[in-house]
Amino acid sequence: MGLFFAWIIGEGVIFWRWGKLGAPPTPGVLALSSALFAGCAVIGAYPPARTAATAFAFAVDLAVLLQVAGKDPKGVTGWPPPAIDNPSVILPPGGSTSGTQAAA
Repeated sequence: MGLFFAWIIGEGVIFWRWGKLGAPPTPGVLALSSALFAGCAVIGAYPPARTAATAFAFAVDLAVLLQVAGKDPKGVTGWPPPAIDNPSVILPPGGSTSGTQAAA
């Protein structure tokens, strides 16, 4: 259960950091951090190593939090994506629809 909470805290730090950048986190960042915690869970499946794996997971959370806390995020997120200026691309209208269509 401790590894689950360490994973949730780690993902929360990632979402908080990317939220300060004004963009959603990329799937690669989430997959990489989840793989780290999954590796800790695999190691923690061996009962004598469970405490060490859990402590390592929380230590990683603390280290990442200390690296990002109090600093202005710097980076290019590419968010929001640029508008499509290609006239051959057909996109739905941007306005809201009422669910009924007018007769033509």
